[in-house]
Amino acid sequence: MKKEFRISYLVVFSLVICISLFFLTPAHAKRSLVGYTAASGSIEAIYVNAFKKKYPDIEIKTMNFSSAPVTSRLIAEKSNPQCDVIFGLMEIYLKTLKNAGAIEPYERKEAGKIGKEFKDPDGFFLNEYVSLMAFGSNTKLLKEKNLPAPKTWDDLAKPIYKGMINVASPAQSGTALTIFTNFYDMYNGWDYIDKLHKNIFQYNSSGGVAGRQAARGECVIGMTYDFALLLLKNEGFPLEVVYPPKTSYAAEGSALIHGAKNPAEAKLFLDFLVSKEMMELVGKEVTVVTRTDVKLPEAWKPQISKLDLYKLKKDYDTTKFADEWSKRYSK
Repeated sequence: MKKEFRISYLVVFSLVICISLFFLTPAHAKRSLVGYTAASGSIEAIYVNAFKKKYPDIEIKTMNFSSAPVTSRLIAEKSNPQCDVIFGLMEIYLKTLKNAGAIEPYERKEAGKIGKEFKDPDGFFLNEYVSLMAFGSNTKLLKEKNLPAPKTWDDLAKPIYKGMINVASPAQSGTALTIFTNFYDMYNGWDYIDKLHKNIFQYNSSGGVAGRQAARGECVIGMTYDFALLLLKNEGFPLEVVYPPKTSYAAEGSALIHGAKNPAEAKLFLDFLVSKEMMELVGKEVTVVTRTDVKLPEAWKPQISKLDLYKLKKDYDTTKFADEWSKRYSK
């Protein structure tokens, strides 16, 4: 009888140990973080690699989309979020996510170092850098075609550049949405965009593609964000980078996803994005960062104070504007 009791006791004890081990998380298990981004591949890599180096115990996975698709995806997933943070997304889309209830407020540890104009007043998002909109002209093709180098937005609408310009679609790209909402705003309607449309050879799905196409000679002129063009020029491509009068711009930032499954890790990542260490690294790729105590190298950066930056007269509904643009210009 005692022998039987001892065997039963050992069986029960073993089962308890097995169940406990099954439910307990091993101390060495990695923590997780999932991020969505619309940043350029080079900026995404800077963020991710630096974060991995600082927090090797956190396994970070990212997915890269164009701005409009990632915004739509986050809104569709808000009842069951599949990521923890959104980063490298233009402010106009971050406002859409805020209004849709897809992100939630989080006060960064060093938010005080960021310029007031780059922070959502309710704390839902914060911008880390600014993209300036410009265009790059392939100097070799201009010479071959005996064409003058364009200097202004008005120049791009001239008939001599018919079929020579590439730009992303504002229905898919935040870069293009910034460019076209600014055109609509500064020219008071669709007339200028109608003229420009006649000169467009191709609308792309991603903002930086047009710059690469112009650099490689696949089109004469590519309209995109400035640092994509400047990097290509520095690599030796025959590009003239132009900041036209009334230069449009877009602040790009990050936010905590509402109901994130890994909120602690997400907050660490968001804090890291605004750190001086991180801003200095990103400053090697972009022309403007938002932290006030970070000085950027001047080698190929424009004199920002001398640019004629254009500020929108009003806010635009991203979905409505993109839909109207698509009705008018999508083939």
